[in-house]
Amino acid sequence: MFFTGAILRSLRKFRPNMKRFIKNLFITLLIIFPHFADALEIAGLVEQIQKTYEKADDLSMSFVQKTYVALLEREVQKKGEAQFKKPGKFVIHYAGGRGRNYVSNGKKLWIYESGDQAVSVTDLSQEGIPPEALSFLGGLGNLKKDFAVEEVDPKKAGTLKKEKSSLEWLELTPKQKRSSIRWLVMGFNPKTYLVEEMFLYNDSENLSHYVFDKIMVNQGLSDKIFEYSR
Repeated sequence: MFFTGAILRSLRKFRPNMKRFIKNLFITLLIIFPHFADALEIAGLVEQIQKTYEKADDLSMSFVQKTYVALLEREVQKKGEAQFKKPGKFVIHYAGGRGRNYVSNGKKLWIYESGDQAVSVTDLSQEGIPPEALSFLGGLGNLKKDFAVEEVDPKKAGTLKKEKSSLEWLELTPKQKRSSIRWLVMGFNPKTYLVEEMFLYNDSENLSHYVFDKIMVNQGLSDKIFEYSR
């Protein structure tokens, strides 16, 4: 009886502190839980995106690119088409008489302008080319390996002129510090988990906005497409 009474007296003394503890715990949970839930949601989205691109042996699309060039203080708009195939093969054609073209078989990269005989050839195995840039050009690569993925910063999101409101958005920051890419903000279709809109900001302080259309997966693209020929 003495022992029970001692416990009750201790609880009565502790009750005010317990109330404060419960109140503080509740406030802490209100602050932490939404972030924890967001983190789980982002992790699930990244997992679905990764699985989608892992199943894609090839990918084709058309695009519109709007780039704000800081040096010129104006926006430049271009249209084009792109095709990707594993491992690391891609073709990107910009429309127009002097449109730039990129062709890669995964080992070499050819760059040339339409109507021009001059061509630049780069060995992709050489140092100096950020691996996350190659994985991006090759169809996103491994998101979790090459990028830090998180929810888009609200202030940044407010400055971006998105064209598709129904997408799920993620912010990607390259893990390689020597990368020329500062960040990517990508919008993914919540049903297909394919990227349909993207913003890319680089070290030159140029912001490029891409809108992708006519996206097709696993068409069985021939390897010949990814070899340079004139």
